[in-house]
Amino acid sequence: MTRAWRGAALAAIVVVLVVGLTPYLWMFATSFKTRLDTLSDVPIWTFQPTLEHYPEVFLDKEYLPLLWNSVAIALGTTLLSLFVGVPAAYVFARYQFRAKEDLFFFFLTTRMAPSISIVVPMYLLFNYFGLIDTKFAVVLAHTTFNLSLVVWMMRGFFADIPVEIDEAAQLDGHSRAGAFARVLLPLAGPGIAATAVLCFILSWNEFLYVFILASFESRTLTVGIPGLVTPHGTLWGQVAAVAVVATLPILIFAALVQKHLVRGLTFGAVKG
Repeated sequence: MTRAWRGAALAAIVVVLVVGLTPYLWMFATSFKTRLDTLSDVPIWTFQPTLEHYPEVFLDKEYLPLLWNSVAIALGTTLLSLFVGVPAAYVFARYQFRAKEDLFFFFLTTRMAPSISIVVPMYLLFNYFGLIDTKFAVVLAHTTFNLSLVVWMMRGFFADIPVEIDEAAQLDGHSRAGAFARVLLPLAGPGIAATAVLCFILSWNEFLYVFILASFESRTLTVGIPGLVTPHGTLWGQVAAVAVVATLPILIFAALVQKHLVRGLTFGAVKG
């Protein structure tokens, strides 16, 4: 690559970073501005920061339980989706059975239906079993659209692992299940990490199912933010504070699995 191309690539990266990070940095700054600074007609870049918005929204308005609800629901959805989807993806990648591709396509089509067309019968079903306004109901609802993602992604990861590894593990005395649990799962760890991050983000950001199925005790931050829009105006400082805190678990989760995440997203890209 010539020096001119390297310079152009670096300039493109800088532009993308500026475009991507500027809104977040502005939101972060807004969470420390007074209401007067926030509503100023002229953008204010230098100001006296204040921490008042964070205790006001999380303690006075009791938004802290909403944060714990978001964490519990996103983690529960991710774990349940992986627990069911990873073995299913292994079966699709390794076994041959009748109408396998048709069944796999059925899994994918579950993401094609509009959410609003599913949430109403789901509400009636959960209401019948007394699960409305529970975290468990939201976890099940989020699993319905995360499960197909897990099966689709993990099938590709398992398909990239040579079948000879399965056979070698079985020659060493492992059963099919033992080879899957003790040999293939560690090898597919990067793919599982990448899939887990995507599942966590999708569940964390989801609004409609939580809004319909958990209006009170099991609300999450995504549903709580509209409550900061009052008849007297939008409380932008508190909205920004909630938005900043809402991004922290995703950043922490991604950082914890960063090594596996990078390997997972590039897994199978280069063949030997």
